[in-house]
Amino acid sequence: MKNFTLTLLLSLIVLFGNCNEKVNKEINNNIEEEINIAQEEINILFIGNSFTFRHDLNLLVEEIVHEGHPNLNLYTERSVYGGQSLFHHTEYYYTQTFIEQSTIEDAEIQRRIKEMEKLLELTETPAEFVHFWEDIRGQKVQEFPKSNIQNAIKRHRDLLANNTRRKWDYVVLQTWQDEYPDLNDGYSKYAKYLGEIAREQGAKVIFYMTAPDFQNEAPVAGPLKQEDYEEQISVILELAQKFQPFAVIPVPMAINMIQEGGTDLTFRYVNDFHPNQRTAFLTSNMFYNALFNESTVGFNFNKVAETNPKGMDPGQDPDGNPATVVFEEDEKIYLQQKAYNAVIKFNQLWKGD
Repeated sequence: MKNFTLTLLLSLIVLFGNCNEKVNKEINNNIEEEINIAQEEINILFIGNSFTFRHDLNLLVEEIVHEGHPNLNLYTERSVYGGQSLFHHTEYYYTQTFIEQSTIEDAEIQRRIKEMEKLLELTETPAEFVHFWEDIRGQKVQEFPKSNIQNAIKRHRDLLANNTRRKWDYVVLQTWQDEYPDLNDGYSKYAKYLGEIAREQGAKVIFYMTAPDFQNEAPVAGPLKQEDYEEQISVILELAQKFQPFAVIPVPMAINMIQEGGTDLTFRYVNDFHPNQRTAFLTSNMFYNALFNESTVGFNFNKVAETNPKGMDPGQDPDGNPATVVFEEDEKIYLQQKAYNAVIKFNQLWKGD
């Protein structure tokens, strides 16, 4: 009997020892996982124009991500040219170089510089440039952007001299009144082209829809240009279904939802067609929603500053009001909820989520 009791006690000791060892291993694994999360880094490249540049949109995204995920090291850069679309970025400024910067050879960068230098020597407007303005934008052909090409050459030379070349985790591709119904032209053509390059580099692609046609400068009784809005959403939905980007930022959908039934809230300036601070706040929240599939309702983030006074005094926005807007709690929560609802609604239409 004594031998049996002793054997039982020894067995229990071994059993509990093994259990403790297993628990300790699980605890250590959890600690290691937390350390990995704490050390995680995400790099995002934004490609667009002033609708990305104004309000330092990429920095607003950094700020809100740091609040929601304080252990995440987020770094952003932007490649922007005022008034330009992905067509210009691709055909004339070779912005794809900056998507590929971690792998591209110096010789290829030099070759692209020479191609841009040839563009500066053109005496006739290229046919694809005329097509873009007349058929895609439906406007008078603009002046060929040689000053921007010169700027692009300088950026390429700066990249050659830069020893630090980042590998991007996400690449953001902005629309600009180029949501053409034919997916082989306009925004769709160049979003697919640049998006595939980003994927080859291991980056996830984000489509960022701007809303210049739907931003109201005064109170409205209902949505602006509903037919145009539905057409643009339809184009990007079809594109998303075929290309399957990581996420879509449907700013027109958020504004349309707010305008339903009428609203006193405005989303552009009176003296300038650019998005105002409210639109920038809405948009930056939508980026967070799309990146993490999480709501920002209740976040402390509540302040946006205009970065271009457009002729007004420093410290003012284009309408002469204070450049920095601090949103009251009720409006902040309302916009946070609408931002999340729009991202969810678009995803439901796109993926059936």
